[in-house]
Amino acid sequence: MPGYTLLQDVYMANGTLYIVANDQKEWPPLNAITSSGYDLEWSEEERRLREPTKWHIDIVSEAQAAKRWGESVWPVKDWTFFVNEPDQFLYHYYHWIGETFLGLVRLYSSLDPAINVRGETKLPDPARMIMRHISYDEWINWSRLNWYATYSTWPSMSVETTNQWEQRAYMTRDNRAAWRFENMLIADRGASFRYEKVPGRNHRTAWSAWEGTQNISSRWWWEPVRRSVLRAAHVDEKIVDRPSIWANWKGSFIGDYPPTQKDLAIIKEAQQLAPVVITYVSRQNGGRRLLRDDDLLLVKSLKELTTRRGWKFNHAFMEKMTPEEQLRLAGETTILIGVHGNGLTHLVWMPLTPITTVIEIYYPGAFSKDYEWTARALGMTHYAVWNDTAFTHPTEPKVEYPPEFHGNSIPAHGPSIARIIENRIDGKVLDTRAPTAA
Repeated sequence: MPGYTLLQDVYMANGTLYIVANDQKEWPPLNAITSSGYDLEWSEEERRLREPTKWHIDIVSEAQAAKRWGESVWPVKDWTFFVNEPDQFLYHYYHWIGETFLGLVRLYSSLDPAINVRGETKLPDPARMIMRHISYDEWINWSRLNWYATYSTWPSMSVETTNQWEQRAYMTRDNRAAWRFENMLIADRGASFRYEKVPGRNHRTAWSAWEGTQNISSRWWWEPVRRSVLRAAHVDEKIVDRPSIWANWKGSFIGDYPPTQKDLAIIKEAQQLAPVVITYVSRQNGGRRLLRDDDLLLVKSLKELTTRRGWKFNHAFMEKMTPEEQLRLAGETTILIGVHGNGLTHLVWMPLTPITTVIEIYYPGAFSKDYEWTARALGMTHYAVWNDTAFTHPTEPKVEYPPEFHGNSIPAHGPSIARIIENRIDGKVLDTRAPTAA
């Protein structure tokens, strides 16, 4: 799986990864495993700079390994997650949690296809995570939720960053000794982006880890993570355990096939089995935001809807909240609404139910795959909204980034969005007309 690789007995000397194998032809191209770690930019020169050299990864024979290192091999036991990404992505909430971290979890969890709705798994915590291209201070100072979620998912895991990797490299700088990592999971954004399906099909680096394990992964593969993180934030156990209501539900509403009458009946029943909570993540204090009057009307429309139907409404400004407060809010949310932006990353903590939905508001004509792909990878419905019209898979818009994408005048017709939400919860199928720019 390009960019996400499980390996046994990986050696490291002087900062270079070594695979010991007598027949190199049995191995995939090394640039499908790792890259140089150079920043992801898209000129031909920068693509060339991302290609790994023998200083980054190499294959040596058993005889060559014995001659180089002899008995001077230091074992590094248990699982190591090796993240070989440039620091341009590692500090970002979505790009870490919604992509790299999600890909790590997906591939690792595939080793236990029996993970159940309660998040029970036989897999141990990885012993360590190595982030090759970022300092520890850089990693922890940008998004608290990144390290909060990482540590609460795997409490026994240590984190090593650039300094520790360079220390390991220094100790083996003469290449007469090596570290031997017993089990290693390598995540490499540069390697995954070399292959056509990643930028072409969905623009997400975790694609290969997700799609390559579809036939062996549990339906509930993400549940150990979600539950661990929410429990760390002291979320009520009834909320944490909400997916258990649908433990035997085998369907999904991600647009891969039209819903049956049985599916629609399940949707209609869902609102009776668990509270409906609608959370609007506001970006009105940021750069990319709604028109002021449209924001006010949207809030008014959502309040009127939830009051009339007896549902709960949260109007959230995540930047003013602690990690625990943000996680508690996301953990109870059924419908998450917001302008395209980091706040929608909270979708990963929502309970998986038949009506769990992410509603992402764009400037008309714009669309990106970020949260659409992540939502659907977790089994959730995603709606893209252009002012008063919603689209969903398989007729979502094409990826476009017009100048207004990051602007502060994004339109959103509140009454229409409220009606879209109500129809979704009541099991009315969304009109999937082919999208056209307004």
